[in-house]
Amino acid sequence: MNNIFNEGGLLSTHIKDYAPRDQQLEMANTIEKALAESTTLIAEAGTGTGKTYAYLAPAILSGQKVFISTGTKNLQDQLFNKDLPTLRKALATPFRAALLKGRSNYLCHYRLDLAQTDPQQKYHYQILQALAEWADLSNSGDLSESDILEDKSPLWSKVTSTIDNCLGQECPNYDECFVLEARKKAQEADIVVINHHLLMSDMALKASGQGEVLPSADAYIIDEAHQLPDIASQFLGNRVSSHQIQELCRDSISEMEQDAEDMGKIRDYADKVEAALHSLRTSIGDNEQRTPWLQILEKLGVKVKLADLVSCLNDLLEQLELAAERGKGLQQCHVRCDELISLLEYFDQTKPDDNMILWADIRATGLVLHATPHEVSHYFQEWMDEKPTAWIFTSATLTVAGKFNNFSQQLGIVDAETKIWPSPFDFEKQSLLYMPHIPVEPKDADYNQHIVDLAKQIIEYSKGRTFLLFTSYRAMNIVADALAEIDYPLMVQGTASKAKLLDDFRQHGNAVLLGTNSFWEGVDVRGEALSCVMIDKIPFASPGDPVLQARIDALRERGGNPFSSIQIPSAVIQLKQGIGRLIRDPKDYGVLVLCDPRFLTKPYGKLFLRSLPAMPITQKVEDVEQFFKDR
Repeated sequence: MNNIFNEGGLLSTHIKDYAPRDQQLEMANTIEKALAESTTLIAEAGTGTGKTYAYLAPAILSGQKVFISTGTKNLQDQLFNKDLPTLRKALATPFRAALLKGRSNYLCHYRLDLAQTDPQQKYHYQILQALAEWADLSNSGDLSESDILEDKSPLWSKVTSTIDNCLGQECPNYDECFVLEARKKAQEADIVVINHHLLMSDMALKASGQGEVLPSADAYIIDEAHQLPDIASQFLGNRVSSHQIQELCRDSISEMEQDAEDMGKIRDYADKVEAALHSLRTSIGDNEQRTPWLQILEKLGVKVKLADLVSCLNDLLEQLELAAERGKGLQQCHVRCDELISLLEYFDQTKPDDNMILWADIRATGLVLHATPHEVSHYFQEWMDEKPTAWIFTSATLTVAGKFNNFSQQLGIVDAETKIWPSPFDFEKQSLLYMPHIPVEPKDADYNQHIVDLAKQIIEYSKGRTFLLFTSYRAMNIVADALAEIDYPLMVQGTASKAKLLDDFRQHGNAVLLGTNSFWEGVDVRGEALSCVMIDKIPFASPGDPVLQARIDALRERGGNPFSSIQIPSAVIQLKQGIGRLIRDPKDYGVLVLCDPRFLTKPYGKLFLRSLPAMPITQKVEDVEQFFKDR
């Protein structure tokens, strides 16, 4: 690897301003060894290590078929469209690469045709026509390559397929299917770039005995691995949504109009299902929340309304069974209806399942019922055992106070080599940690006013150029209102797309951006535009979250300490992610402001501070003012 990563090596001759880093070379050598010996490696690589090239180069040179999984589609696209082409030139080694996403990312010709003939979609005719023209020109069908559909457009589900409504080989557009083409390329490729949702979907299908969606591989490299336990939880349970039921009703009517016009009862029963669904939704209430399902089920009328919905679906099922022989689409609707009935009946139980956490996500846009496993370690370890290949897990944030215990326990990983490569950035010179004296704790009613006063002072010293990261929308909006009159451009999460807010922030060069969860990670703003990150409080997960609460209760019943075993490790990882936004480049500098007084007043505060980079610490605001004056 020396001839690739050293001074004058292949990367330095192909990448402008490339700087050799010992950490990157060591990481690449360690990964090369793990790939050759098919072992498991868990590696934390601090910001600036260059971990992407550190795992891509040995993966390419190994000659193996390697799956590289990312936590976000943004990183997935960056790897495929930017990093791999760069390494193809630098290494001068032939290899085939493929990008594979979940089927909901690819335009489905059949579903597009259905949407174009659906009277309900007449207002979207121009968009649908534009998609049809784009589909004729696209090589991949990946909708992210087009700007025709907005991220939250209701048309996404109309023009893409799901595992439920895909017609498979019976589809009239089977030969031009974009999903099949993407999977074929993945089958033939040496390096396949996927995301955690697709990886976990494969594991969930395997666990339920329904086969796999991914071809076999010689090695798996999991980047942004800190996200994996949560994503595994999502996929290893069951879920049923009001949206799925509505889609079934509308698809049943569309397929009936196409292949069984004489069976008008399908429309009648589909309408009754939608009415029953609306009635259930009304009985649950419109208070947006994530809450234990059994508490909702006990509300007056909910159980009866759920039974009515199942009864209406059974009536529709009978009609679809009669119509199934008329066409593949109607046959598929029959199968989907049967599966939805089974799922809803699972949630019509008053006795809690010891293995699953039943909860409801109630939103203005719909209802989702979830059954989430208490633990995923057993499933994940079984899955890894069935794939005795190299497994490499990496992220900038995997350890808590220098230990990997929390991550490895969540995934049931017993036998693994662990390595930490700290960031090569000089935090001693590039940064300052300011821990202000706030006389009240976050639960106090006056706390947000202290944050407002502090933010105004810090923003003046930094001349804008600040991220304010919050743990709740409520706190963010309170502070945003109070900062409305500042002299710098103010951007608030929710007022525009994340990508637009970040683009505007970079272009202004002196802006202030307020964000919650999604801005704590996966955000890269280099240079002077971002010179201060202010965090309002320790990012403990909401105790009202039903999955977290159920896991806390279960651990407490077993005699464990959920605060130290679950809540603190999760908050440490989240905090490290937020802090990682500050220094993104060897030339960057900035101030980190940790507002929460509990960092200094509570015994667990030391654990958080031990997990941070070695930064100079001050409690004097004058030092912050001087820091910016000196630069």
